[in-house]
Amino acid sequence: MEAALWAVSGTQGNQICLRTHLTQPPHSVLLDHRAHVHCWESGALPVISQASVTTVHAENGVHLTLEDVKKNIIADGNSTILPLADAQAISNYVRSFPVPEGQKPIAMHLDGARVFDGVIGEGVDLKAYAACFDSISICLAKGIGAPMGSVILGKKPFIERAKWFRKMLGGGTRQPGMMAAAALSALEYSIPRFPSVHAMTKDASARLEAVGYKFTLPVQTNMILLDLEAAEIPPAAFVEYCAKEDVSVFPMARLVFHHQTSEVAVDKLVTALTRLMEDKRNGVTLNDGEAHGGYS
Repeated sequence: MEAALWAVSGTQGNQICLRTHLTQPPHSVLLDHRAHVHCWESGALPVISQASVTTVHAENGVHLTLEDVKKNIIADGNSTILPLADAQAISNYVRSFPVPEGQKPIAMHLDGARVFDGVIGEGVDLKAYAACFDSISICLAKGIGAPMGSVILGKKPFIERAKWFRKMLGGGTRQPGMMAAAALSALEYSIPRFPSVHAMTKDASARLEAVGYKFTLPVQTNMILLDLEAAEIPPAAFVEYCAKEDVSVFPMARLVFHHQTSEVAVDKLVTALTRLMEDKRNGVTLNDGEAHGGYS
């Protein structure tokens, strides 16, 4: 990557990158059906970039592979791909993929909201991973802990063009210094602590697995995704039992650990969920009403 650009949020960073790649409709974007830009960015992709979306369900249930891309790529169109993994294989394939004369080559964009967790968890070099993509948006709030901000990476001409779209989307702030200072402090403080956070997460998952819990995805970094449906545990009961131990959780049962998560908090979580599993097995009637939880 040759240059970088500050954006206020991860969503803004993603949308600036996509709009910069997609110069003239019609466009098509191939992505994992769970991709943040598709599910959680208020429908910005078709509105701002006028692009159609091809969603792909990963055959392995975890992440996109080269075979997933080959089966779904549109040969006579122009696509931007947002893969979760197998980046090198997909990158080599799509960057050499023939497109009709006059069309731009297929571009690779990475929604790198948690890319630091990913590369540390896999033990790979960030620069080597970044080389697979034409643009990356790295969120500095998720996991890192900065109060705000995202960084867009790409070649110099791409970044120069992206500046226009940042201005268009209201991201041309005149007070970036305080935001950048907080982000730099968060980077320097948080990243060295990621390995211990990952170890804490895996230890907690092993303790939960030992009492009967299963997970919807492998525990590889700082997230545990409990499969409440497999355990036949209502989300409302999950929230209720955790609240008894002063642990606030969302009903979706996605547990995200970070550098401020204490061992005491982990013990409380495991205690609550162990008691929940024991009560379920002992025939205790669990709350299956409307589930509320999270920050409120």
